[in-house]
Amino acid sequence: MSDQKLLRLEKRHKGLARVTAAINDLYIYGVYESNFPALMDKLNEAKDACKEELRDTHVEIVSITKANEITKLTPSTEEQTTEVFEE
Repeated sequence: MSDQKLLRLEKRHKGLARVTAAINDLYIYGVYESNFPALMDKLNEAKDACKEELRDTHVEIVSITKANEITKLTPSTEEQTTEVFEE
């Protein structure tokens, strides 16, 4: 389950990063704040919202990844009890 969630979060992160980059690159296509002030205000607000979501998504990805690492490193209770009885 967490692998699917991690995959969804990574896709979300990639998509939001692409949107942010596209807004930043509008000047390449002649879309300047001086030409379209109202549009650029809205796009900059959207970019700021994307950045916030990117931060939140990144934090969630890191927490899931760390949780997965911890659970992989920690032996299960069954393994621990087996080791105690073998000694």
